[in-house]
Amino acid sequence: MNKLYKLEAVVLRARDCGNADKLLVIYSREQGKLKVMAHGAAKPASRKRGSVQLFAQSRFLLNRGRELDSISQGEIIEMFSPLRNDLKKIGYASYLVELVDALTPEGEPNPAFFELILTALHLLVSEDPELVARSFEIKAFAMLGYRPSLEHCTHCRSSLPGQLYFSPAAGGVLCKDCRAAYPDARTCSRGVLELLKLFLRWHPARLRQLRIDRPDRDRIRLLMYEFIRYHLERDLKSAAFLRYFPAGDGKAGV
Repeated sequence: MNKLYKLEAVVLRARDCGNADKLLVIYSREQGKLKVMAHGAAKPASRKRGSVQLFAQSRFLLNRGRELDSISQGEIIEMFSPLRNDLKKIGYASYLVELVDALTPEGEPNPAFFELILTALHLLVSEDPELVARSFEIKAFAMLGYRPSLEHCTHCRSSLPGQLYFSPAAGGVLCKDCRAAYPDARTCSRGVLELLKLFLRWHPARLRQLRIDRPDRDRIRLLMYEFIRYHLERDLKSAAFLRYFPAGDGKAGV
């Protein structure tokens, strides 16, 4: 077996390991998520230094190892430099890659999911980061097998007459008759339900066509936060960080 191989990947996590090395978690087009070592990458003069930065898209030449594979060479494809000059957008990009890391097991390639990650990072540069994040969240869960049910009552399969509710435990929307079976069910307006469907169906670049008021943004954020927390069974550190930044109308929000 050839010990050298190439990957195209996005860096999800990087931490110093000793004085000179970095331990990375990357998500690659070819192999999905994997941990790799970048020897010497923490040195200021290292040629690998740029390619191993958080949420950089890079092409790596790797050497197979007994425990961890190691990066022999790194070539930057896209650094997403405009994001790095905006603290709020850094926060959103960090949130997206942390979510990817939390959602994916190692060694399961998914090229379509890799493209979804790249699309979201590119759109964070020019589009509303809050809407890009909401779109990415629901698309990511759907692509990885956790698509929320939005077309009918998740419990009884009815066509959703009357008041609607959303329950992470149920896996989507509920009618008023089934709500009692799910203590986590939260009121969901028909307008918010239609927006969730658009986030799932539309390419994220189309979201600029929407004019979503602050209350509906907050409702969608809360529903997705609870949905994500239910599946991950924990909070993401970067989500808490984002709440310190003002949203579109000056209120704090993710």
